[in-house]
Amino acid sequence: MQQIRRHPSDKSPAFPEACVETHPRCLEMSEAMRDLFAISGGVKPEDLIRAGFTSSEIIEFRDNAARLAVLTSTKQLTLRPDLLEDMIEKARHAAPNRLPLPADAEPTRGLVQAWGEYCAARGALLLDPWHGQRERCMAVLSSYLDSLPIFPAIRTSVLRAVEAAMPQVTQ
Repeated sequence: MQQIRRHPSDKSPAFPEACVETHPRCLEMSEAMRDLFAISGGVKPEDLIRAGFTSSEIIEFRDNAARLAVLTSTKQLTLRPDLLEDMIEKARHAAPNRLPLPADAEPTRGLVQAWGEYCAARGALLLDPWHGQRERCMAVLSSYLDSLPIFPAIRTSVLRAVEAAMPQVTQ
């Protein structure tokens, strides 16, 4: 098992993956490699020389810097929570893979299932528009919105906006 040594300074390293002792020039080369790859799609030794690295630094740090560049180039992105406009837009289009999730809402199994039921009801309304389908669609959406941690005013706004956008049913 590899022994991990922390940096001697109290501040955290520039790269979180660099927990083992890494030479500062290796970190700089890693960052340059990420930038060069993003710009041109590849990194050649000539590019690194133009970036200010010597041939001996390239030979010494090339492999570790490349590995560090790959590790730090992938980031976990978190989606921002849906705002009122986002929730209205998603409810109007009713795509099963795009459920509206406000802040503090996790896509649980129950939420995904409830959203799928709304999408199915919305699809049925588009195929066969009649008054009962429209009411069912609004009831299922209302049930889904009840399970979200949102204020009643937001829930009402979403319901009104979606109902206004639904196809009109004639008897």
